[in-house]
Amino acid sequence: MKFALISGIICTACILINSTYAQDASKPWKIVTQWDNDLLTGTDRGYTNGARVALVRDLEPDQEAHNYLQRALYKASGAGSDQFWGDKRFSEDSLRFSWGIGLTQLMYTPDDPDALTAPTGERPYAGWLGIEFSLNVSDIDSVGSVTLSIGTTGKNSYGEEAQDWVHTNISDSPIYQGWDSQVPGEATLNLHLDRKQQIHALNLTHDWPIEFDGYYEWGAAIGNFTTNAYLGALIRAGYNLPYTYATPRVQLGSYGQALFSPENEDADRFSFYGFFGFRGTAVLHDITLDGPIFRDSDSEVDSKALVGELIAGVATRIYGADISLSQTTRSDEFNGQTGGNHRFGSVMFLVDFPF
Repeated sequence: MKFALISGIICTACILINSTYAQDASKPWKIVTQWDNDLLTGTDRGYTNGARVALVRDLEPDQEAHNYLQRALYKASGAGSDQFWGDKRFSEDSLRFSWGIGLTQLMYTPDDPDALTAPTGERPYAGWLGIEFSLNVSDIDSVGSVTLSIGTTGKNSYGEEAQDWVHTNISDSPIYQGWDSQVPGEATLNLHLDRKQQIHALNLTHDWPIEFDGYYEWGAAIGNFTTNAYLGALIRAGYNLPYTYATPRVQLGSYGQALFSPENEDADRFSFYGFFGFRGTAVLHDITLDGPIFRDSDSEVDSKALVGELIAGVATRIYGADISLSQTTRSDEFNGQTGGNHRFGSVMFLVDFPF
């Protein structure tokens, strides 16, 4: 399968990139795999599948040891200037850096598998395949990410091939017939900014049998794949809350890194918790709805300016591996959308891997 082949190439590239620069061998790569699918909630429409495989590793604190792209992303973030990362209580010497590289595929379909084009009120066929380069910068109570994503829509996203393989070999679902009408191919270039800040009022619960913590977040994206800005928050409650926490579903520009201070953390301790969050997004452009910027499309619809989401789920950490299951409910994404709010499930798996 092409997705698995490209994933192997990307993982190999990560090893080569890492070996070029001085790294602390005691800090292994963290493997992040994420899967979104609406079949987990009993439907097969709209945002129907998302898959990501990524590698994340801590970098040396000395920025001179970072490669050119890592330094360029750091400068693009405005870190140290209080423009994006925010809190000036911490000097640049206290910042921790990590580097991520990932491969992501997204696909969207209408409700009717036999429709050759998306019926009125249903999402157009669309696929996207891309690679992400992410620099994460964290202090003791916040983390920010700046990510460069490069990808493509259309036939080179292999959305049709991936969906046909899954529906034939795994889910025994119907084969969708309208991929020839998908959003046409266009190379995409996007810059994503993401900031998460710990909610300090919840720190009082660390000695309770059931702990609480959480963060509020904001971010933005600019490019021809999507241009948007968002605000949100997420709260966790459970036993032995781990400091490492990734966005629990596939989101361009955000994946696993240390959110909160790890100084007193036992990475192997057992944890179990639930979480609940919300987000509001202001959308200026979405290529999977509005179509490409640089070429015409017959399948486009008009994206809504505001989209809301609720997410809830459970997670555990066992022997240093993190596993989460969640469900997202998303409001209408385009004008004239039928079928009500869209729901999809997500599975996330993070594990340290010593290489």
